[in-house]
Amino acid sequence: MSQTSEAGLVGVIGALTLVVTCTWAAGCGNADGADPLTTSTSTTGLGGGGNGGFGTGGSAGAGGAGGAGGAPSVPDPFQPPADNVDVWTGKLPPGGLLDHDVRVYFPNPAPPNAPLPLLVFAHGTGLGENAYEDTFRHLAKFGTIVASVEYSYNAISPNHHAPADSMLGAIELLGQNPPSELESILDVSRVAVGGHGLGAKAALWMALEGADIDAVVAFDPIDDDEGILPSAQRPSLTPELMSSMAIPTLYLGSELGPTGIIKCVPHESNACRFFEATPSEISSWLMVLAGFGHLQFVDGYNCLTCLTCTRGEETEHAATQVVARGLTVAFLKATLEGESGYLDYLEGPALQQLRDNGRVLDEQEQFQFCAEQ
Repeated sequence: MSQTSEAGLVGVIGALTLVVTCTWAAGCGNADGADPLTTSTSTTGLGGGGNGGFGTGGSAGAGGAGGAGGAPSVPDPFQPPADNVDVWTGKLPPGGLLDHDVRVYFPNPAPPNAPLPLLVFAHGTGLGENAYEDTFRHLAKFGTIVASVEYSYNAISPNHHAPADSMLGAIELLGQNPPSELESILDVSRVAVGGHGLGAKAALWMALEGADIDAVVAFDPIDDDEGILPSAQRPSLTPELMSSMAIPTLYLGSELGPTGIIKCVPHESNACRFFEATPSEISSWLMVLAGFGHLQFVDGYNCLTCLTCTRGEETEHAATQVVARGLTVAFLKATLEGESGYLDYLEGPALQQLRDNGRVLDEQEQFQFCAEQ
């Protein structure tokens, strides 16, 4: 594996400067303000399609798209309602002063469909559990409770399972001893895990180990075995272990991750490799965000760590982030809540509109992107 990836480079920076920051479909802004991806009354410009069945292999049949500007069959996942989101902060088990933090984002008051599903999320290397706050607030406004965890990272001998350990701790905490604010609104029988970079790899690893989870959200996962000494704590997952993947997965890649002097997510270990190795009978989707860099999943365009990876234009940063958030909403709604109308955004006309607008690579572009190794 490459030795110039996000994990290795940011680990070195962390060791030296103690960085603190912020289908089958071949396919930071004000957290409470309107998201910047709006065309007339709909962020996609599409009316919604009829609901289709939720099938396997990411090939479920979404209904036909409505006409432009027509009434959507499901709420627009790119434009969240103007609801309030609260944050609870605590400690992961066993709950001591030095144990890792967890931040939980939840709508308040709870929507009528409570209790709500849970997404547990682990950040990328060199970042922190609050680096994606705008994204978490967006998801919470659509009725997903989001728990963001901190974890240990040793740049000399990194443990790639550390984010998974923290995510498991968060699931234990919220399932067995939830804070009073969440006790009546959280449904721990519907759980997704997710992450960015190393955090995404850890989320996938949890699924491969058989954790009791229902879906995985992987923002630009990276599989590099970084570190000075070989270690069982940093196994390669793809393709070696991915044949046992058994739950629905959303892979969001970045077109610019493998570019530049520093290849933050080398082609040989990026989202394409995970998607290709996922069994064909499992519902999985891959979308590559056009003109987007690996660390642009972070709210702030100019965070210190963000400067280490190739980035797209700052003027497009916020809008493409909203694409990532909306696709995540659609995936969680379809998989955790069974709302099949959202499949239109994963494999139907609404996804095609994102491709036509240059937000997501089209099928041919994505094929060419993934073919480079």
